[in-house]
Amino acid sequence: MKRLLLSLLLMGLAAEGFAQDGALYLSSQQPPVRISIGALYQSYSNDDSDISEFSIPVSMSVPLGRSLGLSLIANQASATGDNLESVSGLSDVQVGLSYYQSVGKGSIVFSFGANLPSGKRELTTDEFETSIFLSQHFYNFRVPGFGQGFNLSPGIVVAFPVSENVVFGVGASYQLKGSYKPQEGMQDDYTPGNEILFTGGFDVRAGRTSNLSADVTFTLYDSDTLGDLDIYSSGNKLTATVQWLSYLRVNVLRLVARYRSPAKSSRPAVLGVANEALRTLPTQLWLLGSYRHQLSPTLHVGVLAQARLFGETDAPAGITPFGSEFFESKTLFDIGLTPELALSDNVALRVRFLYTLGDFTGFETGGGLAIEL
Repeated sequence: MKRLLLSLLLMGLAAEGFAQDGALYLSSQQPPVRISIGALYQSYSNDDSDISEFSIPVSMSVPLGRSLGLSLIANQASATGDNLESVSGLSDVQVGLSYYQSVGKGSIVFSFGANLPSGKRELTTDEFETSIFLSQHFYNFRVPGFGQGFNLSPGIVVAFPVSENVVFGVGASYQLKGSYKPQEGMQDDYTPGNEILFTGGFDVRAGRTSNLSADVTFTLYDSDTLGDLDIYSSGNKLTATVQWLSYLRVNVLRLVARYRSPAKSSRPAVLGVANEALRTLPTQLWLLGSYRHQLSPTLHVGVLAQARLFGETDAPAGITPFGSEFFESKTLFDIGLTPELALSDNVALRVRFLYTLGDFTGFETGGGLAIEL
């Protein structure tokens, strides 16, 4: 329970900032080296226009002892669409370091993440227009953007039992954002606002094989700047997640509900928009149900269904200081299959297919190898 809650809280902090998948080690035994490499194709049709992306995600987690771990995430991607310029290249490499320590009956995890500016930046005007479409939340592209500045993210999570069946946890992290030029020809650097994240949650054992977990994350943002000028002030954001996890012998049932509610943001009149509160990021409700069933010792098949609801905005999502359009509310449904075949004791082949329908249609399909050494 304590390990599960620490993982959920740390993943919540990472998801609100930048990912640190695989950076958490909570075992008293030496964990294995984990490597994942795959290929994913996503394509969507929205208002009689198409946009698609092909990506090659690579991740690695390396134990540096029983309590210290290192992770790395990188992506190669190529995107195109109707009346959109093709854009391709590497995304930024993200590196995470985590340290786990028992403290009495509780546990503490220190984490440190870095976004290395190795991805494509200073896009042409047409490439930048494509990147705005990629960053729209409802598409959920694997690589929603290519390059940013040098970012740092220290964090801490603490979990402690309050009874035999209940564990509480709290955490915080700070996202320090570096400057960069997202579009070629810019005279001044664009600097996203720094972020402070606070999270808290609990995990309850509900029977011998089930757990109920919940957490809340609150994010505060500094103003974005262009040179020495404040150009955008993002509203603070509240994210709440509830998860039910049941182990049915060798099978796993997972139910998740997540709600994100960003406050209204503001942009100064110097950009041609009145200095008033604007909803630039949509409220989001995500409902997921998944079931993983073992057909044989080497073959598992997962099925999932999810609903994603997005509220309307007064200004564009994604890279908000540079756009001028708003987006209507959207309701989307996804159904998918996730087979997994063990090729050996150390190598598994994972396949994913997801079909999207609702206010627009599309699909994602791909696969990859998961390796343990």
